[in-house]
Amino acid sequence: MKQFPLDNLSENSGFDGPVFLDKEYILTSPDTFLSGDLIRRLKKWGFSEIFSDGSLREKEAYQPPEGETDAKPALEKDIKDQEHLEKARKSYYQMITFTRELFLVFKAKNLIDLSRLTTQVKELIQAVKQMRDAVLRFPEFPYPGDNYLFRHSVDTAILSLAVGDMMKFPPHRLIELGNAALLHDIGMIKIPESMYLTDSPLDEKQTKMVRAHTILGYRILKGFSVSEDMARPALEHHERLDGSGYPNGLQGDKISLFSRIIAVACSYAAMISQRRFRSARDGHSALLDLLKQRGSGYDERVIRTLIYCLSVYPLGTPVRLSNQAVGRVVKSNAENPRFPLVQILLDEAGKVPEEQTVLQTSESGGITIEQGLTAQELESLTREQANPS
Repeated sequence: MKQFPLDNLSENSGFDGPVFLDKEYILTSPDTFLSGDLIRRLKKWGFSEIFSDGSLREKEAYQPPEGETDAKPALEKDIKDQEHLEKARKSYYQMITFTRELFLVFKAKNLIDLSRLTTQVKELIQAVKQMRDAVLRFPEFPYPGDNYLFRHSVDTAILSLAVGDMMKFPPHRLIELGNAALLHDIGMIKIPESMYLTDSPLDEKQTKMVRAHTILGYRILKGFSVSEDMARPALEHHERLDGSGYPNGLQGDKISLFSRIIAVACSYAAMISQRRFRSARDGHSALLDLLKQRGSGYDERVIRTLIYCLSVYPLGTPVRLSNQAVGRVVKSNAENPRFPLVQILLDEAGKVPEEQTVLQTSESGGITIEQGLTAQELESLTREQANPS
C-alpha cells in the first residue's frame, strides 16, 4: 500500500479505495473524504501517515443545479427508496426459497447443486453491489417460516458479502465467500430439528450434539470436493480469536479470513433475529455487543467494516432523534457511520408527516440520533398516533 503523510492532506482529500491506519486496520471506506476533525484527531493521537492502494483526489465544491435551492429533491432522488426496497424484498424472499429447497434436497437425497448455488450467489452479489442499502434492510422483511435456519443462512450471506465487497474482494473470492456463508450451517441438517428449534434450554448432551454441526458441515462440504476456503467456515464459524470457541479452540490467524467474516455476520444475524427462546435485539445494541468483543472474540477489522456497511444504527433501525422525532435509518453514511440518513415517521410533535421526509443527521446540523428503538416500541408509538385518546 502507498503511504500518505497527514500533513499533505486536507479535509477535501479522498481516496477511491479503502484507507488504512496501518497495514490491517481499516479507517475509511472507498470514496470517503477525510474530515478536518478526523485529520486533527489522528495527529493528536500520534499518527503521521495513512495508507491506501487507492488514488488520492480532491472533493469538488458542490454546485446545485440551476433553479435548485433546496437539497431535499436531490436527497430524495438519491434514495430511490421504495423502488429499491421492493426489489430487494423480492430478491430476499427468492433467496430464502432457494436455500430452503437446497437444504431439503440435501436432506432427502444427499445432493447439493453447486452450479445452481453459484448462480444464485452471483445474483445476490449483484443485488448487494447495486442496491446495498436496500438489501441490508432485510430485518424489515417479515418471514413467517418456522425453521429459522433458511433465513439465518441468507442473512449471514448478505452480511458477509457486504463486508467482502467493502474489503474489495475480487469476483471469484466474493462467490466463494457467498457460497461458504450460505452453507456455513449445512451441518444442522444432520441434527434433529427438535434440538435446534426448541424453546427449552439444552442439557449437556444436547449441546454437544448441536455443536457437532460444525464438524458435520465441514465433512459434508469436503465430500462435495469444494475448496478448503469454502469448507473451513462451516468448521470454524464458532471459533473465537482468544481460543474460547469450538470445536478446536483455534486462536487468531489460525482461523481463516472467511471464517472470521462469517463469524461476525452469523453472530450479528442471530442477535437481531427472533427465536423461539428469546426476542430479537435491535441492531445498535447487537453491534455494540460485537464491539465489546473485538480483538478477543471477533476480528476488529471485520466488525468495523460491517459498521461502515450498516452504520452505527443499522439500516432499518427505528430511532428517536434529538428533536424527539421518530424515524427509521434508510441510508448509511460512509463518511461517518454515526450520522446516517433517517426517514421521518413521526415528527417532533408526534404526527405523521404529510410528505415523505428524509433527514441527514449531523453533529453540526444539531439533529442527531438519541437512541435506537425496538420494533415493539415503534409499533406502540405509531399505534398511539393512529388512536389518540
